[in-house]
Amino acid sequence: MPKSSRETLGVLPSLEVLPFFAEEFQKPDATSATDFQLQTFASYGEIARKLLTRQLTAGVLPWEIFVADVLALPGQRNLWKITIFVNACPTELVLCDRLHKAFYPTKLGARPKLPTRLTVGIESQNSLTKLQALDWLSHWKGGSAIDLQFKMLPVDLMMQALEADALDAVIAAAPWGMHAESAGFGKRDPRFVPGKSSQLLVMASQKEIHDHHPGLSQEILRTLATARADLATPNGFLHASSTMAKRGKPVLPHDDLALAAALHDFPSLNHDRTPDLPTIVAGLLALDAQAFLPPQVAANEQTARLLLPG
Repeated sequence: MPKSSRETLGVLPSLEVLPFFAEEFQKPDATSATDFQLQTFASYGEIARKLLTRQLTAGVLPWEIFVADVLALPGQRNLWKITIFVNACPTELVLCDRLHKAFYPTKLGARPKLPTRLTVGIESQNSLTKLQALDWLSHWKGGSAIDLQFKMLPVDLMMQALEADALDAVIAAAPWGMHAESAGFGKRDPRFVPGKSSQLLVMASQKEIHDHHPGLSQEILRTLATARADLATPNGFLHASSTMAKRGKPVLPHDDLALAAALHDFPSLNHDRTPDLPTIVAGLLALDAQAFLPPQVAANEQTARLLLPG
């Protein structure tokens, strides 16, 4: 694939996209269908907007955000394919120090003093992280009575707002929670799990690229498998994290990525998969069941076939 501004893959810097920056995926090869230029962005919303304006050939973003911010817009139904489902890491919730002390008092026997209102920074109005926050609160006695507010911010501004005490909490892709904790902006809640509202992560691409490269999904899957093996080595991991830091902002420190990788046993995971009809239909039905499917998108095989490569 010849390099050009159109053959660009947009990602949010995170642990889950690190394999795309491994040496195996980055090898220059003019005949390879995986010869993408990678560019990092601070928000999934920006990736979605650049997909719509054709400034990106492809993007890695949560399934529900792709469906709501790209697929549901006028004239987009026939323009996109799901290239692969990318292995997704659990999101992380960070509480500012003030709220962490309220939820987790250090005094022996003291009860949590829950706030009456909680403002949480999330990635998008259409993100399942909203449901993750609600589910997390429901496990606290009296948590469901808290007035929960959301602020949609790019991940770098989430960190700044948390530091300035303008947000009570943040839910973000790993290792942004670990980064906030290591930078002294707050503390991760070890009891938080995405649970039934865990996100699917997709690489969505322009239909034309699949028309020109029918085997694109399988080739990327094979290349990522090799890339993940490379990440299991210290030099391979360092190369990938250094490369990601050079492809734009915001930048994640190598140490935070390495700690998160150890926590999630990331190098051993290889759950990337090519899409099939049942998986896409199931993904649409899941969004519909959670009231996150836009009315412009039908949860049926006809929609799924439009997104299926090949």
